[in-house]
Amino acid sequence: MRQPFLGITVAAAVLLVVFSIIGSLMFIFPAYGRYQKRANARNEITVNHIRIQQQEQRVKIAKQNANIRYQNAVGIKRAQDEIQKTLTPIYVQFEMVDALKQIAASGSNNSVVYIPSGANGIPLIQGAGPQVGQPAGRSGK
Repeated sequence: MRQPFLGITVAAAVLLVVFSIIGSLMFIFPAYGRYQKRANARNEITVNHIRIQQQEQRVKIAKQNANIRYQNAVGIKRAQDEIQKTLTPIYVQFEMVDALKQIAASGSNNSVVYIPSGANGIPLIQGAGPQVGQPAGRSGK
């Protein structure tokens, strides 16, 4: 008779242990969930702070690039102003003739050169047709 009583005692002890484990888990998991929510909130604040710092860095880089472009533009303007002080139409004509000489001496016969002249920069080619301002039947020689 003793053995059934021992079996009931062991079964009761096992049930008591199972219920105590389940009961303790019911208290542990909600506490873990609250802890995890607080940790996630702290991490999100940290991530947002890092994103703000990255955006500030991008703004600084953009400002530096804009400053570099501005300084380049100022340098180009100063160079153009200096060149314009000494640039004369005769010098420009000399450079054009020199460029035409280089094209002629290059050895390639497939170069076509249009020389703009006139008030509005229309290219004029001698002997290719009527002269500007002259009727179609006359030559301007």
